[in-house]
Amino acid sequence: MGFLPLLVLLIAAVLVAYFLGTYLRRLDPSESSAAKTILRRLARPAPDRKTEAVVRWLLSQAFEQTGVRVADDELAYGRIVEAAAKAVEHLKEQEEASISLPFLTADETGPKHFETQVTRKLLEELVRD
Repeated sequence: MGFLPLLVLLIAAVLVAYFLGTYLRRLDPSESSAAKTILRRLARPAPDRKTEAVVRWLLSQAFEQTGVRVADDELAYGRIVEAAAKAVEHLKEQEEASISLPFLTADETGPKHFETQVTRKLLEELVRD
């Protein structure tokens, strides 16, 4: 393969990246759930099955503790996904994992903190369902 085809390929790749970036910056995530999905998937890899199960459980637990739908808060959701992934890794070697997320989110009454325990047994039940 000569130099010219490589140069053309490089220029095409740069143009595609530029136009995709421009398009995604124009999307307003508050207006479109599709835009939220695209941006969320580009921002982080999809969690595996175990992590996904723990994320769903943590979201329900966080709602019970805080009364706030954490899934609607991008930053809080990201912290939940990170905590779930760390807990799954920890549970490979330990029987229990502690999750502590201070200042997870806030509402008009102030900051909301979240703490819980995940056991290997619970993880197995969540994945089984």
